[in-house]
Amino acid sequence: MSSCHEEQTDYYTTAQLTLELPDTISVRQIQGTMTLQSLNTTLSQSTANLSNNSFSLQVLRGAYKVDVVGMIQFTTANGGVQTRHYRAHSDYTPFADMPLSAASLPIILLDE
Repeated sequence: MSSCHEEQTDYYTTAQLTLELPDTISVRQIQGTMTLQSLNTTLSQSTANLSNNSFSLQVLRGAYKVDVVGMIQFTTANGGVQTRHYRAHSDYTPFADMPLSAASLPIILLDE
């Protein structure tokens, strides 16, 4: 049996999520965990590998629910140093481009 079209075998992509930080702060240190839940299969994957405000994770191409939680230490505009919890969330983020699929989410600083 033969086929006249090329079979698509690139099921995976690198999902890169960049955290959008407020302009009013200067980050001293940031850490966190990103969890991606596939909207197609409901399977979840997590990573704590955060570099330059971005997470990267190899995933099946598709749509995902994104949850990020963590802590950030920063210097405010008036020179004070604060440490706060933060979160970022999206109910629908597509990661389908090849070989890298990028998205960004703003963080929400949580009250202490």
